[in-house]
Amino acid sequence: MSTKIIINKTGVATKNKGDGLTASDVNKINGTVNTIVDAINPILASVFNVNAELGSTNTYTLAEAIRLVPPVRKGKGLEVKYLNRMGTLDSYVYYGDTTEDEDWENLDNWGNSIRVIDGGEW
Repeated sequence: MSTKIIINKTGVATKNKGDGLTASDVNKINGTVNTIVDAINPILASVFNVNAELGSTNTYTLAEAIRLVPPVRKGKGLEVKYLNRMGTLDSYVYYGDTTEDEDWENLDNWGNSIRVIDGGEW
């Protein structure tokens, strides 16, 4: 099975100590780094881990956790993770139409992202 190449390598030849970088080398490296940043940012932005991002070991309910999401991070499809009252990780995805408080805080607009099949997690 071959791996699909999503991000191309720099194309810059291996350098030895003392070798200089040309403007072309720097541009290739810059282009690759910028492509990686552009690819990773949407992935990182699609999940808000309350405990990790706030540096907290507190436990939360879903209602409490979603109120802690900064407005700039709110959006359809956002996955919110947090430690629940039992100290285990919960994960919910937002399916509401808007990020207005009325929709955002309506727990019916959130779906548990952990699937349970025949008693086991999927």
